[in-house]
Amino acid sequence: MLPQQRHEAGAHLALGWLVLAIAAVAASALFAILIVMARVPGLGALFPGTEFYRVALTLHVNLSQWVWFMAFAGMLWSLAARRAPGPWGWIALGLAALGALLMAVSPALGAVRPLMSNYMPVLDSPVFLAGLATYGLAVLISAAVALTDWPWRTTQSAARGARRYAGADSWRDARTDDSSDGVLRLGLWLAAAVVLTALSVLAVTWWQVSATLSGHVLFETLFWGPGHIWQFCLTTLMLLAWLALCPPVLALPSANRLRILLLLGVAPALAAPLLLVLGPASGEYFTAFTRFMQWTSWEVPLLLGGVLLVLHGRSRAHPAAGFSLSLLLLVCGILLGAIIDGQTTLVTAHYHGTIGAVTLAFMGLTYGVLPVMGLAMPPPSRIGLQLRLYGYGILMMMSGLAGAGLMGAPRKMAGNVGVEFSIETVSRVFLGVGGSLATAGILMFLYLVLRQMWPGVSLRAVRHG
Repeated sequence: MLPQQRHEAGAHLALGWLVLAIAAVAASALFAILIVMARVPGLGALFPGTEFYRVALTLHVNLSQWVWFMAFAGMLWSLAARRAPGPWGWIALGLAALGALLMAVSPALGAVRPLMSNYMPVLDSPVFLAGLATYGLAVLISAAVALTDWPWRTTQSAARGARRYAGADSWRDARTDDSSDGVLRLGLWLAAAVVLTALSVLAVTWWQVSATLSGHVLFETLFWGPGHIWQFCLTTLMLLAWLALCPPVLALPSANRLRILLLLGVAPALAAPLLLVLGPASGEYFTAFTRFMQWTSWEVPLLLGGVLLVLHGRSRAHPAAGFSLSLLLLVCGILLGAIIDGQTTLVTAHYHGTIGAVTLAFMGLTYGVLPVMGLAMPPPSRIGLQLRLYGYGILMMMSGLAGAGLMGAPRKMAGNVGVEFSIETVSRVFLGVGGSLATAGILMFLYLVLRQMWPGVSLRAVRHG
């Protein structure tokens, strides 16, 4: 076991990252409500137009993906660390909080112009761009610190907490063998390596194109390659969440096989910088990364998800909602991605499935790690209700977006918000209802987690096996 004082220090830092992640989810939920209302027939006419919609969409995407996902990763890296966090860990958290705040308040601090670049839309505003760069620096520091923690020794806390949610009756009922925790540690280390790879490609791309490109074209080029690579970090963390959510009775594959799967899953991302030889501003570069994502990103998640479903069936163990709905969203997202033809809301439906799968897995894992930080876990019935509200809400949203996309509705636009009957209008109603359910799930998630923190946000006794 780790020394008590080191574990408590890491848990304090992890709690700080969790607070930031929850704040990002709360802020993004506000913008999500505005986005959904702007797409509902009749209600959309109440909003001031597409510029407002694009500003809200930009902030929602950055807070609900870049800030939320990387703050959650920072929490996991802090919990898994064998050493007490040094000053760089706290500096990273402080910079991340500052960067997220600057992005969120930037529309109130001057004129902004939304640039709807893929993977990370931005606001053409000095305040927003300063916040984005500051948060990026924080992620760089956090990932670099995590990368120095070699994955050859083990820690058991996060995995045990998650498995407690998945059905273990006590701490000692959960798996505590070094091999399974070694898989968790390797996965977190690989996720950090992927983040640093993506940021390295971002830096090289900036160096090559910043002098010749500007505006939307600059950011589209800047984020295209790194954005594709970054998805492999999220997938790796999602797979770790799936494994942690498995009930203790499940006979998982051997640790060596799981390590091989994780390595196979990230190998394409670690090799992706080779595509820079094509030139970041070239059409061949964009096409190569598209094919890279199409043919290398889905095999390992579907293989592991299928294996886990089979094992659940054999053991007659009921899968945790955080796993089963996450896998369902991923499969639907991949299937919709296969029929994309043009820049319609089919693209939006596809990435809401894949990103929603990651978010749902992270939500499920959040409940599992609360006890590791000395916080009580909400009742399982409420956890299940919250995850189903969000998961099925996202499925309805995907249905609405897919239906509108099949009718040619363009993405990143509020669209026609009249009340005349059409397939697209019905699809938008589905989108509105699904978005409302998903938002209710997000708000319930915030309530369940914040209720455990308040008024006891300060760390209580850290539990050990």
